[in-house]
Amino acid sequence: MQSPVNPPLSSPSACKILIVEDEYIIANDLELILQEAGYPVIGVADSVSEAVAIMDQQKPDIVLLDIYLKGRETGIDLAKQLDDLGIPFIYISANDNKSVLEAVKATQPIGYIVKPFREKDILTTLEISRYRHAHSVEMKLREEKALQIALMDALSAPESWEQKLLKAAMVLQQHVPFDFMSIQYQKNGTIQHFNYYRVGFEEYQTIRLADFQQMTNTPIDQLLQLQVDQLPPGPVRYTDDSFSVLCKQSPFRQLLAKTFRFESALTIPLRVGPVDTFSISFLSRKSDAYLSRHVSLLERLEQPVVLMLERVLAFEEVARLSEQLKRENNYLQEEVKTLANFEEIIGRSQRLLRVFDQVTQVANTDTTVLILGESGTGKELIARALHNLSARKDKILVKINCATLPATLIESELFGHEKGSFTGAFEKRIGKFELAQGGTIFLDEIGEMPLELQAKLLRVLQEKEIERVGGRTPIKTDVRVLAATNRYLEKEVAEGRFRMDLYYRLATFPITLPTLRERPADIPLLAQFFAQRSARKLGKPFRGISETVLNELINYSWPGNIRELENVIEQAVIINDGHTPLTLGRPLVNSLFSRTMAGPTLHPDTSLIGYGQSGMSTPKDLQDVKQIQQETEREYILAILKQTNGRIRGSGGAAELMNLKPTTLEYRMEKLGIRKVLSAQPPTSSSGIN
Repeated sequence: MQSPVNPPLSSPSACKILIVEDEYIIANDLELILQEAGYPVIGVADSVSEAVAIMDQQKPDIVLLDIYLKGRETGIDLAKQLDDLGIPFIYISANDNKSVLEAVKATQPIGYIVKPFREKDILTTLEISRYRHAHSVEMKLREEKALQIALMDALSAPESWEQKLLKAAMVLQQHVPFDFMSIQYQKNGTIQHFNYYRVGFEEYQTIRLADFQQMTNTPIDQLLQLQVDQLPPGPVRYTDDSFSVLCKQSPFRQLLAKTFRFESALTIPLRVGPVDTFSISFLSRKSDAYLSRHVSLLERLEQPVVLMLERVLAFEEVARLSEQLKRENNYLQEEVKTLANFEEIIGRSQRLLRVFDQVTQVANTDTTVLILGESGTGKELIARALHNLSARKDKILVKINCATLPATLIESELFGHEKGSFTGAFEKRIGKFELAQGGTIFLDEIGEMPLELQAKLLRVLQEKEIERVGGRTPIKTDVRVLAATNRYLEKEVAEGRFRMDLYYRLATFPITLPTLRERPADIPLLAQFFAQRSARKLGKPFRGISETVLNELINYSWPGNIRELENVIEQAVIINDGHTPLTLGRPLVNSLFSRTMAGPTLHPDTSLIGYGQSGMSTPKDLQDVKQIQQETEREYILAILKQTNGRIRGSGGAAELMNLKPTTLEYRMEKLGIRKVLSAQPPTSSSGIN
């Protein structure tokens, strides 16, 4: 099955570009601009035939495409071929003819550049287009999920089959265009026909067999003898000669084509249960109405739609048992409220139970919640629990990581943009807040949000409205906001990196997640859970975890928290022979309550990191435990920094070795005073903090 989109284009050097432009000066300018910016240009073509010849030799990642070219074929003709091949393209044209622009829009380009252009126009549009293309997989999945939900709603409506299928046809029209949809349903040897003729925008006429008798003077008994078509499995498109052959195979379809002058079709048979069959045909007056993307969409929808139909056909039995199920469901929901909604969060320590109480108290409100905690403590799981326990649980939970979005695009991503608001904004696009309408939005890594955008987020929280980029009219929103960060926002506010008013607005109800070292009683439960899950995934038997290993896990400080524990356990399962209890795949670097000889210690008078002796240390009270923990963590970080010559970021850096985000590691270093010590060392050519 063809993938909906190409793989993401990570950098200019990885994005091969084909220029299709018949004006030499413009083509030459484009080639120079792109090459100087680091984009490899695989060729320059001045006609469709030359462009196809180049693509036969090497497939481009993006095509810059003029509309009018040498020869009879235009850029729009080539765009249809590119769509079939799954190659994104950007139009470059000075044409403003309305009919041409409508044809351009129908081909779904990823960008449009107006001549004359500037170098900035080209590079900015390419950057935006690459970003949108690389992230379009998620949006396409969301669109298909929404389509499935809409189809389910249409087919589950308490109406006649005629009305159900009409609603389903109206939903599909937005994704698979047609002038006529014919659905033939065979159940227990009985055939029913449902035909929907599109007479206007969102206007459909239901045509019955009796209507065909009046329109075509075909006897009703002849129409009743029509059988369900024997179509090849899966979706198939027909055009030109193949469409003529298809019509000859079915007298009914031949009658349709003659009456309505159809020229192409897209068909799919659906086997529902052991004997029932649905045969769906989309017909169009355009010979090129159906493209590869329509076939791919139906391929992906085939199984979900079959499941929907099976569910609908079983509706009568479900209705008979609904009252009993309703009583049972009411009871189970009460149980779920206290237990099941935390099934993904393992543990029963007092610190964690206190978090559960807070989640239960605030979940069913619209209060903004700020989830605080170190990296790897499960902030996203808490956000999901807050959503699932709220009145918005039937709506969407939209998650967005503020640290991963480019600063130049984060506003458009969050709030959307209007058509023409900036170069490349070829059409209006809704943002994540509009996508989450009626549901919940989870802003992870909120501490990474740029200052200029924090003011706009504050307005959303205060005024309950957003404004798209380039828009003039505020849009009311009904979205519950959850935010999370591993930073100390009070410190960020004090140092001017985070707005105080936004902090107080977000921190209406803060929930602080305990670190794994603060809930040692949960470590055996988590270890057992991760071990069993990894063993199932790898197809290995699980023989338990020895007491020695459990004690070692409990006494470790876990700087990477639950994420680190999961990785350690998975590695242990991988190397386990399946006949003995788990042993650790690697020694843990330090221990919470004891440190052996040859542990890493700081020697500022001699070198950055040295190795010395430290005897056994027994804590006297909780404060002593915390001090030992901090010293142990400090020594561990310093030891890793020595291995990496002080390098934090990048491949082979300390953050990667410790399975932490660079920002998290830098924060821990600053808290433990490591950065100050490092900065006091004389600079060397072989080490340094990056």
